[in-house]
Amino acid sequence: MTQKITTTAIAAAILSLPLLSAAQVGIPCNGPDCTFDSLIQLVNNIIKFLMFGVAVPLAAIGFMFVGAKMVLSSNKESAKTEAKESFGNIVKGFLIMLGAYVVVKTIVYSFITDEQKTFMGFLFQ
Repeated sequence: MTQKITTTAIAAAILSLPLLSAAQVGIPCNGPDCTFDSLIQLVNNIIKFLMFGVAVPLAAIGFMFVGAKMVLSSNKESAKTEAKESFGNIVKGFLIMLGAYVVVKTIVYSFITDEQKTFMGFLFQ
């Protein structure tokens, strides 16, 4: 039992290292140099980190877990149905998250000056 706990703790620590290094959300200004554009850039950095650094990996782990559950419970119909329901819930949650990302990104993007507005700028800003 302790070997399982130790192995799980080590695996969790190793898997969380990339998230910890990505958690360095850059603050675009320092003290009195801050402007409204710096605030918008900070909000954009936080949104990108939460979306691509946290939510996408969590959804991938959820898909992996549900897929393993479906494969391992191929004989049990109730477990298979539960896994399919969980898969649908993960997809729904991910789509809601993507929709919210587009809405918030559009609002943040509307504060950028007209000179910087391009479609590629919207996607990768």
